[in-house]
Amino acid sequence: MLDYFFPDMRQRNTSEKELLELANVDVDRFQRTIRQFKLINYLFSASSRLMREHFFTIMEQDPDRMYTLLDVGAGGCDIAIRAAREARKRGLKLNITALDNDRRIIPIAYQAIRDYPEIQIIEGNALNLSLLGSFDFVFSNHLLHHLAWDDIKQFLDSIIARTRLAFVMNDLKRSNWAYLGFTIFSRLLTRRSFHFYDGRLSIRRGFLPEELKEFIRINFPNRAIHVVETYPARVVLVYKPAKV
Repeated sequence: MLDYFFPDMRQRNTSEKELLELANVDVDRFQRTIRQFKLINYLFSASSRLMREHFFTIMEQDPDRMYTLLDVGAGGCDIAIRAAREARKRGLKLNITALDNDRRIIPIAYQAIRDYPEIQIIEGNALNLSLLGSFDFVFSNHLLHHLAWDDIKQFLDSIIARTRLAFVMNDLKRSNWAYLGFTIFSRLLTRRSFHFYDGRLSIRRGFLPEELKEFIRINFPNRAIHVVETYPARVVLVYKPAKV
């Protein structure tokens, strides 16, 4: 019973699949899960705060310029929409490319962005960005924990080559307290979706800060990629290739 609330967090769980990743799942539960990400990301992801700190502060140094943002693993586009709203509020020009590889999500995303012409949706794989050019900013939210270590290296190599000003990779810190908190929250507020199972597995797939620091030290010793912890239970990769 104790393992139900406090499982072994010493190693990443990269062997189990999330229900959302399976091909044949209940359509209603799938769509409800995607739409519930809006609430979960708003409450827990820290994405808006991270973009304000690392993207919008740079943009405001040259407010007349047109900027570009790539949101990798954009899902239902709730974070892309928040970025668009923030840019509008600040009077900044920002074109956003929202990339996701799950074609089941695309219709939901198109419906969500109907009032945001500055957002373009592209169906594509995060590990194959060869058809994309470069962007001022690149962002991902809860993407890295879906990848094996070799795939993370491949992804970051590709993103580094496409980032002009900054990237932020926001992900989950592997923590018993995060696991317990999400267990309670999800049971209460995300019923009839896949969030209870998938969210708990995602945390077990997440990272310890020391793991990511060692990974960056070994694989990117000459890159200014910083590992930052932030609340609630997030570990973030921040990269700014040039002084801005």
